[in-house]
Amino acid sequence: MNGVGPLLALTGGSGFVGRAFRPAVRRAGWRIRHLGRRPPPDADPADEWGFLDLAAVEDADLSGCAALVHLAAHIPTDHGDPAEAERCWRINALGTLRLVDAAIRAGVGRIMQASSANAYAPTGQPPDERAPLFPGSRGYYLGSKVCQEIYAAERCREEDVLLQTLRLASVYGPGQRSGALAAMAQAAASGGPIRVRGGGGFGADLIHVDDVARAMLLLLGSENAGAFNVGSGVRTTIAELAQLLAERTGAPVVHDDGEGGEDWGFPALNIDRLRALGYRPMRLADGLKL
Repeated sequence: MNGVGPLLALTGGSGFVGRAFRPAVRRAGWRIRHLGRRPPPDADPADEWGFLDLAAVEDADLSGCAALVHLAAHIPTDHGDPAEAERCWRINALGTLRLVDAAIRAGVGRIMQASSANAYAPTGQPPDERAPLFPGSRGYYLGSKVCQEIYAAERCREEDVLLQTLRLASVYGPGQRSGALAAMAQAAASGGPIRVRGGGGFGADLIHVDDVARAMLLLLGSENAGAFNVGSGVRTTIAELAQLLAERTGAPVVHDDGEGGEDWGFPALNIDRLRALGYRPMRLADGLKL
């Protein structure tokens, strides 16, 4: 298909989600132009590349592109560091605004951006896309993602450009190198122990990276605009995850004493809007087999 299909500009193509999305979107007939400070080391030889630094967007080569898929973001290594607030805002919010502006000036008619479902205000009920955004933790990063959504929506509304925002749950899958699930899976694969802090009450909606890629393809084929929750619709706690891994591998589970109250985490998502387009996420038990 390379050389004949529509051209898609992609940021964050070397990231965890980007690596799963690239082969899927190529099979669907799209060509890819990577935008970043350097081409992905595993890029297809037929892929194009253009320089982009989100920290100081001056221009981006989006000529000839039918769509922009924006996955790149700055994620702090220390979410509690106040110095990260400015960097997150400058890259994630302001950098996105400038990138969207460049896409509009280049005539790009479709923009898809990745945001975070963890930015919903704390709630015991699965939030849908109309629920308020006001993160209860990790505010320097998640606050910048809320600003990113606002800035991109404002600019696209002014120019009548189709904007689709993916509010991603907690993504997992093969090749994941960071996060609690990756650490626990690696411990289980090596025979354990699988370590759980305190009672393991922290929970989140866990979504397989391949399901995220499938959701993105569904939306690329849809004219539906706005925000879309991309999750499994099920909340899994760390304790439940440890037990599932232990049952699969026989590795022991060890509970480490935690200090102070445990972080409750995040709710399951209401994914009815994406389900209406044919989205069917896999069960966690099946995702851990892949």
